[in-house]
Parts: sequence; structure tokens; C-alpha cells
Amino acid sequence: MNSIAMQAVSPSSPELASEMSHTLNSHAHLILHATESAPALAHSPPTRVPRWSTLIHPFVSYAINYRVAPSLSVGKLFVLAVYLGVIFYAAFYKSNPFTDPARAGFVAMSQIPIVIGLANKNNLLSYLCGVAYEKLNYIHRFSGRIVALAVNVHAIGFLYKWSINDNISTQLLQPHIRWGLAGLAAVDTLALFSIAFIRQKLYNLFFYSHIAGFIVFLTAAYQHFPITLPYVVTGFALFGLDHVLRLCKTRVAAGTLFAIPALNSTHISVPSLGAGWRAGQHVRIRVVAASPTGSWIGCCWAWLVGRARPFTIATASGDDLGLELIVKKYEGGWTGRLFEMAQAQDGGMEEKTIGLPKHSIGRRVRVIVEGPYSGPGHTLFASYSGALLVAGGSGITFVLSILADLLQKHGEGRSRLRVIEVVWSVADPSALTALLPTFTTHLRPRASPHGSLQVRISIYYTRAPRAGALDALSSLSHPVGLNLRPGRPNLGKHLTETTDAVVLAHSMRHASKGSEQYPCGVIVGTCGPVDLGDEAGKAVGSVPWKKWKEVGGVEAYDEVFGW
Repeated sequence: MNSIAMQAVSPSSPELASEMSHTLNSHAHLILHATESAPALAHSPPTRVPRWSTLIHPFVSYAINYRVAPSLSVGKLFVLAVYLGVIFYAAFYKSNPFTDPARAGFVAMSQIPIVIGLANKNNLLSYLCGVAYEKLNYIHRFSGRIVALAVNVHAIGFLYKWSINDNISTQLLQPHIRWGLAGLAAVDTLALFSIAFIRQKLYNLFFYSHIAGFIVFLTAAYQHFPITLPYVVTGFALFGLDHVLRLCKTRVAAGTLFAIPALNSTHISVPSLGAGWRAGQHVRIRVVAASPTGSWIGCCWAWLVGRARPFTIATASGDDLGLELIVKKYEGGWTGRLFEMAQAQDGGMEEKTIGLPKHSIGRRVRVIVEGPYSGPGHTLFASYSGALLVAGGSGITFVLSILADLLQKHGEGRSRLRVIEVVWSVADPSALTALLPTFTTHLRPRASPHGSLQVRISIYYTRAPRAGALDALSSLSHPVGLNLRPGRPNLGKHLTETTDAVVLAHSMRHASKGSEQYPCGVIVGTCGPVDLGDEAGKAVGSVPWKKWKEVGGVEAYDEVFGW
């Protein structure tokens, strides 16, 4: 079988050539051409179903996804406004909270299934609409605040009523009223410890106060007013069902930890888990030190009381490498301890795939893997004609997973993509050293039964390199299609280059919409800080209307850090 032709395309303008003059290696694109000798596989690329906002105007898509707060877009704000309107109607229509405070209590209890259901990793709404659980978490937080507000309105209304009747002391002696005050204290504690600062800086306090407050509040609600039993039972049932489903999705496997100092990260390799996820999905893991005795006891204990951490899978399902994760180290936290554990080598295994020094030895452990969860949902990257994949820092794991999957689908004839551009913004250029073997693998020629695919990877470093760092990188062999540049990426320019390349890659003279000769749109996938996601959104919104129609629309999907 003949290999695919690999063609280097030089920069087409002096300006582009000038800009690329600071790169360390080839400025060329890598083009993988289809050949007649490619295997005759089933040619069934997925059909793209455009979002309704794509059919209107770029500004509409930009406006809907514009963030008014780090985790709140205009579209989400509209959803919450409708939700709040329904709640206000139920609570205050033809009702005065000072004369009829019981109504606010019923409204609060009616939201319990929604609050708990959306807090679960396995929830019905995610399955029905194809939206990841963490992307619905903003509704969970909002409904939780509504419950806290309604409970306080309920309590203040009765306290006001009793004060007017001058019997507040008598009422407070009744057992069911005391249970009500216990529930009030529990829900206020939940609300207080759920603020963004506590969630981000003191997560353990947030997590354990949530568990304790949840149990106390539901128990107190039943003791306060037994008619609430159906809501209490539903809340506990949803919580229990979620954990049963989590257990069904959990596997215990042998893994190996490798410290990657250049990335300030830990590489987790679980070769026995090779399939069962979609590109872009994440798993929640617990790590237990391997030992001849007691390892299973340690795994059971870790599952019962340990907290699982979510990390994006860096490999495609079906890859020979199995399941691999890259975990960014943060000082003083669990990830820092994991990095230290990886450095305490036990002679377990030689690193071969992430670019550590030859003969680097990893630490063998047991990994409790739960999932997979989330992912792009209805966004099928392979159904577009072009893809701009943008990563910031450790967000490269998401991009690597998507890229590996798309290249795999291209080789099998199950992708419409003709252009893939990867942009990675990282602080230290030496981070390239650790992932160079991976990039080289992704850029190697591969057979495909249909159209050619243009691939380019651009890496930007934002800090001044250490002395000798660039010389060391220059001495390495860089594959065609890989560029290293200083500064921050101009996503608007990269998107323009991607859309232009998509138009050039299609022959539309006698093509009809929906055919493979007609562009099926461009997808911009982003994983990184909120600012990077905002910049990608601005780039999508800035695409000229004529170009937007020419490529079949531009859509965005992002996974931003924080919540």
C-alpha cells in the first residue's frame, strides 16, 4: 500500500512570511492527500445540523454567547430570567408573603427535585437535551438560591405574623417550629458556603457543608411539615440513584504516574482502559498507591470517603495507548501531592509516549476511574469542513483528544473535515519538548479513502524563554506543520486563515448545499481560561457575513476553567 503524499505549502504573502520568521521550524502546512491505494473503508461522514443561531447572523451567535459574568452568558441569563418569572408567579400571584407565608414554603420545597437533580452527574435533563451536567450547573446554583430565598421569606413571614399577634415566644416552643428553624439554619449555611470564593478557594468546606446541609435540611423539612414527604423522598432518591449510576460507571485499573517537569504536570497512563468514551469527555479519578496487601481495601475506602477529581481524557477511544490524562500541578493541593507521588518512582515502567527523558521511570498505582461524562454533546466536530482548536495551558488535553479522534475518523473516511488548525497558548516554550512526540504522531501521514486534510499546529509562548531553551528546542526535529511563536495568538486572524483554507479546499462550482463539495461550516473549539473563551467568541462574531455564508456558518464550543 502506497503512503499518502505529504506536501509542504509555503507562506503565500510577505506579511505571513515575516510573521513566521520567528518560528523554530517549518512554516508549512501539512496536507494529507487521498490516494487510490487507500483502504476502501465505509465512507459515511456525519451530517451537520446547523444551530438556529448559525442560520441568522454572526452577531446573533456572538450576542447569545457573550459573557456578562465568568460563568454567565446572555443566553443563560435569558433562561434564568424565564425561570425566575415562573417562580415569582407561583410565589406572589394574588398572594402576600406577610399574610400567606406558607406559600413561599411550598414553592421552596417544589424546587428540591430540580436542585438535587441538576447537582447530579447523571441527570435526566442532560440525557434529554445532550448538554453536559457542568454546563447546567448554573441552573442548579440559581435554583438553590431560590430555595434559600423562599425559605427565608417563609420564615420572615411567620415571624412577622407572630409578632403582630404577640405570640412569638409560644410558637417558638413548638417542636415543629424548632425543626423549621433548624432547616432555615441549614439552608442558609448551604447558601453562604456556596459563594464563588468558598467554592474556588475552600472547596472541601463547600463540599462537606453541602452534604451535611442537604441531609439536615431535608430531614428538618419533613419534621417541620410531614406533607413535604414526597419532595424529601424524591430528593434522597435522586441522590441515591446518581451514586448507583456512578458506581456502575466506575472501574478500578492499574495505572502508572509519570512526572512531567516541563509541563509542571503529572501524566497518568491506564493502558487497560482503551475504549468507551467520546473525544472531549472527562473522567473523575481517585488514585490509590499500589501495594501487595490492602490495595482493594484502600480502593473501597477511597471510593466511599475520597473526592473524585475530573480530568479530560487526552487520547481517542480505541487508541493503542489506552486512557491517558495530563494533570496540571497546583501547589499545596491534591494535584501537587500526585506530582510528588509520581516523582517517588518505584521502577514500574519506562515512559515512551509523552517525551520524558529516555529511561524515565513511573510510579505504579491503582486508579479508580469514574465516567466518562460530558463532552461536546450534539457538536460533532467531524461533521464540519474546518476546525480551529484552541487551548490554553492544560486545556491542551481536550484538544489532543479531539485532534486524535478527528485524525482517526479521517483515516476511516468518517469525517468531512478538510482543514484542522490547532492553536496552543502556553507560558513556557519548553512545554513543547514534553508533547513533541505526541504532535509528531498526529502530524504523520496517514491513509484516507477520500479528500485531503490540511493540518497545522501553532504554539505560542507568553513568557521569555530561559537561557538556552530555544537552542535546545531548535536542536530537536520538528515535523512539517508545527510552528512555535512568541506572544499571544490572534484568534481572529487564525479563524480568517481557517475559513479561507476551507473555501479553497472545496470545489463549489457545480456543488449543492449538503454535498461534500460544499463547505459544511467551521467549528471553533476552545478549552482554557475564561478570557480565552471570550476571545474565541469575539473572533466568531467578527467573521464577515459574506464569508460566514460562504463557509456554511461558524459555530463555537468551549470548555472554560472554573465554575
